[in-house]
Amino acid sequence: MTLIPTTGTVIRQYLGHYYVSAEGAEYECGISTRLRKVFEYPESESGRRRVTRVRKTSAVDPVAIGDRVRMEPSPDGKGFITEVLPRDNKISRRASGKSGREQVLAANIGQVIAVYAVADPDPDWTLLDRMMAITEWQEVPAAICFNKCDLNLDDEVRDVIDEFKRIGYPTVCTSTVDDQGRDAFGDLLKGKISLFMGPSGVGKSSLVNWIQPGLTLRTGEVSATGEGKHVTTHTELFPLSFGGWVGDIPGVREFHLRDVEPIDIPFLFREFRQVLGQCRFRNCAHVNEPGCAIKEAVEEGLISQRRYDSFVKLRGDP
Repeated sequence: MTLIPTTGTVIRQYLGHYYVSAEGAEYECGISTRLRKVFEYPESESGRRRVTRVRKTSAVDPVAIGDRVRMEPSPDGKGFITEVLPRDNKISRRASGKSGREQVLAANIGQVIAVYAVADPDPDWTLLDRMMAITEWQEVPAAICFNKCDLNLDDEVRDVIDEFKRIGYPTVCTSTVDDQGRDAFGDLLKGKISLFMGPSGVGKSSLVNWIQPGLTLRTGEVSATGEGKHVTTHTELFPLSFGGWVGDIPGVREFHLRDVEPIDIPFLFREFRQVLGQCRFRNCAHVNEPGCAIKEAVEEGLISQRRYDSFVKLRGDP
């Protein structure tokens, strides 16, 4: 017996297998090869449509967690994804290597939670700035969780936290060791589909276990080199008992933007927008030109030198 085609949400993705939640059941699915292709048709057509060109999709994987899909289920708990429905939004980056293809991390999410440890491993603030730039580029709300706050809250860390608060990002300080920030963290997640992003070792899986007891996700220690170890090996959405979902993805060491031009990058730093358009030269790159309103704002303390340095790096290598 073949069941009627239905729609569902992709909640887990692992080694070419996609797990879809639909009508109270979960199905392990494959995908149609058509989803890995783009079919092009004549601009003006009448009568029967004829494909004029077939090419591979630009995405590394055409299906991501959070995608709403049309699928054909079967009684044995298997299924077959035939269509990805239009996305409300997505978080993606340029895949590593030289292909330039798009890697979609998640779709149809309510917010990104950038998770960063204040110590162990040492924070890479430039990478955090890149992650915030991606959320701005793809117009997805973002907040920042500063984790392991039982270890270190020195002046540098406090300055960075205050900086992001001034820019307008919601922030929360947490520690699963001394239970710091649990209520504030829960309030941030309640009723939303949240995607955790951050380097390995910052405690993303520990935070999921902490806020939703009983999941027992694998966690790992920081390596002897000071870098986090990869523990999460696949992407997955977990339901929260108090409402909402959390997406946990493997830790990342780099984020590269895709299809962004240098002229767009100043708009990805929220605090720059207050002075954009006030430079002496209309085509100001905000790097070496005289009369640059952004550089003047840095000198006046309206924009931090640290964030400006991140902008210059991102402009040189998106």
